[in-house]
Amino acid sequence: MAQLNLIHDDLGRLLHSLSCAKYKILLKDPNTKDISKSDFEFNSKFTDRMRRIKIPLPPSDERKKVAEDVDKDRKFAIDAALVRIIMKSRKVLGHQQLVSECVEMLSRMFKPDIRAIKKRIEDLITRDYLERDKSNVFKYLA
Repeated sequence: MAQLNLIHDDLGRLLHSLSCAKYKILLKDPNTKDISKSDFEFNSKFTDRMRRIKIPLPPSDERKKVAEDVDKDRKFAIDAALVRIIMKSRKVLGHQQLVSECVEMLSRMFKPDIRAIKKRIEDLITRDYLERDKSNVFKYLA
């Protein structure tokens, strides 16, 4: 832990990856999810022709937090794009045209999901930014 500058949780995840992944560099006894120092020993029978082995780490809470932050930022970007499209260019716009222009505008930053755009449109309607005029026409409320 000291040489790799790891905390206990990260060390546990790393040891688990070395013993339970495709390449079993370490042997773990007993073969459970609980980890203690005496569970691991070097696998002397391990051989591989590859010089470098990529060992995947199990997902951590930090990665989940980053993914949640990215989703949150994308929601704000979709909201801004939808309001910008209707507010700046037109006051009234059809659903299909609104979605296609939003996808085109956001494609420089990320590939937006159509379902996420539809959810954000519904959210903007509930927050009184947009109004559904007819079945597929949206109107900007200033």
